Order: sequence, then structure tokens, then C-alpha cells
Amino acid sequence: MSFWEYYRMVEKGTLVSIEEFKSNRKLKESVKNGIKGLVKLLFQEADKIIKFDSNEDLIFQLMKLGLISPTLAQELLDILKIADNLDNVDDEILYSMLVRIMEDVEEAINNIGKYMVKNSS
Repeated sequence: MSFWEYYRMVEKGTLVSIEEFKSNRKLKESVKNGIKGLVKLLFQEADKIIKFDSNEDLIFQLMKLGLISPTLAQELLDILKIADNLDNVDDEILYSMLVRIMEDVEEAINNIGKYMVKNSS
């Protein structure tokens, strides 16, 4: 699946109320799969330019290359913690983070893409 397909899966969770999100199991599973997909794509893109041993190492390496700010690094660390434990995250916390997840992962992937273009010439 593409980035935008995963993105839209997560986005669907932002288009409903918190009550509907909490009660719609099918939607929640789709949103969770979208989050997993976005994180997987982040890892795949990062793997093209750096080698990393852990989530923390990935974030450190991206920051070291100047691809993400310290603020985005902290955001991504929070997102990766949630993504690693999606089935145990409270629905309200997950719902409140959906936009943040979409925007932060998109920014990191875009920055990696720009870096690859810049360094391929």
C-alpha cells in the first residue's frame, strides 16, 4: 500500500466523533493498521539512507543528519511508542493523537525524500 492509502486509513478516524471512534471496532482496526503502515513506511524510507538498531537510534540518526528537529524527534519517539503498543493504548489517547501521527510521519518521510533527491545528484 502507498503512503496516502495508509494516511487515509488514519484520517478516517479524525472524521468521526470520539464516541463513534470508541464504539466502531472496524474503524479503529483500520486506523491502527494505517498507523502501522505509516510507521513501516517511515522505517523503509529511513533504511534507504541510514542503518539503525532501534527506534531511538532511528530518531537519533535522522536528527544527526538534520532531517528532523529535536521537537519532531520527541514527537516521533512518542508515536513509535504508541505504534509498538497499539492494542493497549486508550482509545481517547489514540484518537487525540491521530492528526499528530499523520502530520509528523508525513514530515519525516518528506524530509527523507528531499534528502535522497538532494544527495542523488
